[in-house]
Amino acid sequence: MLARVADLPLAPGRAEITGELLAEWLPPANELSRKMSAIEHMNLQPITVFTHAPPDDEPR
Repeated sequence: MLARVADLPLAPGRAEITGELLAEWLPPANELSRKMSAIEHMNLQPITVFTHAPPDDEPR
């Protein structure tokens, strides 16, 4: 359903594979989200920061 709403066509059989993957991935991701939303983690920052330079045609 999400692929259809996002207008992302999937090859035959891919929807089932994707659904199985998400079914395994979403519960732990939601658990991590709940843990990281706790007040004791409010000021926690990632150790790695990814920066990207703008393309040459964009002002800096």
